[in-house]
Amino acid sequence: MAKSFRMRHEAREWFSKIKKPTKDTPPINTDFDLYYLCLMMGLASKNKSTPDPSHSADFVDRFVKQHERQQNLIIGLLIQAELSDKSLTLDDKNQAKKILKDLIDPTNRFTSLTDDGMDKMNAYASGGFDYLQSKMPKPYFAEDFLIRYVEILKTEMDNNHNW
Repeated sequence: MAKSFRMRHEAREWFSKIKKPTKDTPPINTDFDLYYLCLMMGLASKNKSTPDPSHSADFVDRFVKQHERQQNLIIGLLIQAELSDKSLTLDDKNQAKKILKDLIDPTNRFTSLTDDGMDKMNAYASGGFDYLQSKMPKPYFAEDFLIRYVEILKTEMDNNHNW
């Protein structure tokens, strides 16, 4: 069985005041929304941490409907982050192919990721959560959180030559 998206219990608790579990109260409705915010921060800031299995849980085994259209973009950002982490570019064809094989599984109809690819994605989401915690206090209002989140993400994107 393929690996799933995983979120740390600590992250769920930290975000608990801003996640609204109904479709009618955007912008943060699902665990995947929170995961996505952490993932983007981890990728932009180049932060990874391995979520401890005893302090985290799988929450979904596929890209949820609201994020399906971004699946290829997200996977592309993961590939770019891993190439950068190893100081490689797509011009390093043999090494790039190896990274692609390590991360991508075209037969996985849910995520298109290998188990290693999912582990890496979960590590960037966990690292993004660590980074967010280091930059802001626990959020209580989604609007305030998103304003600060965008400021931090923009700074990290400006500092990351891959973005």
